[in-house]
Amino acid sequence: MQVAFSAQFKGEPFVLGSVYHDDMGNRLRVDNFMSYFSLLNVISPDGTETLVNDFSLVNFANGDVHTIELESGDYKGLEFNLGIPKEYNKDVDPTTYPNDHPLSVQGSQGMFWHWNTGYIFTKLEGKADTTGVEGAELLHPFAFHVGDDPMFRQHDASNFNFTIEPGSTQIIHVIIDIEKIMKGEDDEIDLATDFITHTSGNTVLASRFMNNFNKAIRVE
Repeated sequence: MQVAFSAQFKGEPFVLGSVYHDDMGNRLRVDNFMSYFSLLNVISPDGTETLVNDFSLVNFANGDVHTIELESGDYKGLEFNLGIPKEYNKDVDPTTYPNDHPLSVQGSQGMFWHWNTGYIFTKLEGKADTTGVEGAELLHPFAFHVGDDPMFRQHDASNFNFTIEPGSTQIIHVIIDIEKIMKGEDDEIDLATDFITHTSGNTVLASRFMNNFNKAIRVE
C-alpha cells in the first residue's frame, strides 16, 4: 500500500510559489508547507486496529509518497495523528535517532525548536497581499509554526473502506486543501489580521489553525 500526501487550493493541485486568491480578498503565495503525521493505523472489518507506520514528515512541495507493507484483504478505515504524541515530543533528545529517522536532527529538517520544547507539528509560511489591489506586491508575511502537546490532533477516517488485492499496489491519497485551513467550516482565519503564530504567544491562533487543518483533510 502506498500513502500519497498532497495539497490543493480550492480543489486544484497546489504548486509551491504560485499565487492564489482566498475568499477574504487576499492574494497569497505559500513558500513552505511541511507537517508531521504519526501513528497510522488501519482498521479491519472486525474493528481491530493495526499500526502500520509510526512517523512521517511530509513536505507538500514534493508530493511525498510513503510505501507501507500491508496484507491483502478488506479494510474499513484508517486513523492517524497530526503532530507528535506527547511521549515522543518533549524530553527526548533527537540525536538519539538515526539520521534518516523523521525525528532525528537531520530527518526533522528543522521541524523542532529545541529538544526540551518539542517538535513543530506543522509549518505553513509565505507572503500575501491584503490590500485587495490586483497586482500589488506580496509584502505581508504570514507564518504558522504550530507545536506543543495541546495542539496534537487525531484524524479519523474510520469509514474509509478499501481493499488490498493480492499482488497489486493500492494508493491511498491524503489530501489537504490549504484554502480550507484558512476558511474553516466555522472559523475563518483572515491573513490580514491573523497571520503569525509560533504557538507560544498566540496559542489561540495555533489551536484554531490545527482545528481547521484537521477538517481540511480528506482521504480517498
